[in-house]
Amino acid sequence: MRALYSPLALIISGFLTGLAQQPLELGWLAWFSLLPLLFVFHRIETFKHFLITGFIWGCAYFLTVIFWLASNLGTTFTFGVISLILAVLFCSLNIVLLCFLTKLVKDKYENSWFWLFPFIWTSVEYVRNLDILSGGPWTSLANTQLDFLTLAQNAEITGVYGITFWVVCINVLIFNYLIRPFPEHYTAGIIVFIFPWITGLWLTPDYTDNIEDDSKLSVSIVQPNIHQKQKWKPGLASKHLQILIDESRPAIEDSIELIIWPETSTSAYLLQGNDFFLKWIQSELSRSNLIAGITFYSDDGERKYYNSAAHIEKDTVNSVYHKLRLVPVGEYIPFSNYFPSLSNIDLGQGNFSSGTEYVIMEVNGVKCAVMICFESTMPYLSREFVNRGAELLIFLVNDGWYENPPQPQQHAKQVVYRAIENRRPVLRGTNTGISLIVDERGNISHKIPLNERGAVQSVIKPVNYSTFYTRHGDIFAQLNVLISIIFILSSIIKRK
Repeated sequence: MRALYSPLALIISGFLTGLAQQPLELGWLAWFSLLPLLFVFHRIETFKHFLITGFIWGCAYFLTVIFWLASNLGTTFTFGVISLILAVLFCSLNIVLLCFLTKLVKDKYENSWFWLFPFIWTSVEYVRNLDILSGGPWTSLANTQLDFLTLAQNAEITGVYGITFWVVCINVLIFNYLIRPFPEHYTAGIIVFIFPWITGLWLTPDYTDNIEDDSKLSVSIVQPNIHQKQKWKPGLASKHLQILIDESRPAIEDSIELIIWPETSTSAYLLQGNDFFLKWIQSELSRSNLIAGITFYSDDGERKYYNSAAHIEKDTVNSVYHKLRLVPVGEYIPFSNYFPSLSNIDLGQGNFSSGTEYVIMEVNGVKCAVMICFESTMPYLSREFVNRGAELLIFLVNDGWYENPPQPQQHAKQVVYRAIENRRPVLRGTNTGISLIVDERGNISHKIPLNERGAVQSVIKPVNYSTFYTRHGDIFAQLNVLISIIFILSSIIKRK
């Protein structure tokens, strides 16, 4: 089968792969959407064409996935568009690198280079995700497959990178069959396609059926749905706090053990100079615990501001967590730790400092890991909390910066992988949505839709089982990196 070296083919491939990322239940598109890219690789020869191919495909893909960056309410439309363009160009460099490495191996393994493509893709994706500036695994190919929960169970072993590897493998197997349509190639494709669905069924857990009732935790998530433009207006802190308390009152009256409020749930500094607000909250709590997103500052010589979470009870504040991984440009200017003058740049961002401690908040004997917003996209962070004893993962999120799909949906669905990777229940509490309760199998049991006010209640069964992924992390991705390095080095040595 012939394929022209056509920018249109690359744009279609990138667009279809990006479309599979959207909340449209089109994840199956990713099973074949890389074929035009592979056929272009098959036809072209020069480094120049490989680099151009990567740039075109990358721009089409990332623009399709993260086009919503331009609609951020926290900045002007002009700067939003500029941010989108810069993000797309920056992220596309990863695909350019991928194409460069593919060219190297193709030069030596002319007739079998495509079998190395899944290893190279997975390696580049893993290394890219180590760089927080690229948004972490937000655009990982694995996220296209969250419509298929049985398949996603394999993340307990391989993390998200095993799912990415499988998606690329399916494309390669189809490509191999199309250029060499032998029966054995068709059979191999079917076997590889089916295999992770079988292992996914085997991996789906059944740990919690015998957990004693006294180890369960009753929870409630409150979604206040306060518009971002109203949230920080002076004089409205009392009104917004009243909304949170009103929505929490049924849970308090039912003696729910843990109530969740979202990221920066109130504009007041509850723990610094606002005793009135803190005492108001505590006077309402009765026997309930509250974990709430708060703003916080410290005055240890130099005032530092943090995006934080606090565990509040009727008569005390038990612990405070400061967000460890901040959003680049949104919460800090990159490299401002090394060049403090960069903090003076005003792009409408916050100037927060990063926390340094993995704080475990214990609620009625249940150890809770509390993370904030962007941190839900980072597998290693949840894994580290679980290795430190967390039995329940809690994510406090705002997402009010984006009023419409698909950003809230893209962000929300990633916690399903966090639940599966570590086999921990997940509570996701947001300001404007989408709030979720997810069990350790990745099933969403409760949901508050986007742009709706409300609360949900449930009973959580804490889990302390240690998965392969929890113990060993991204060893699958690291093996891909090792294999890729071996073959790339062998290709370079040949060229010399």
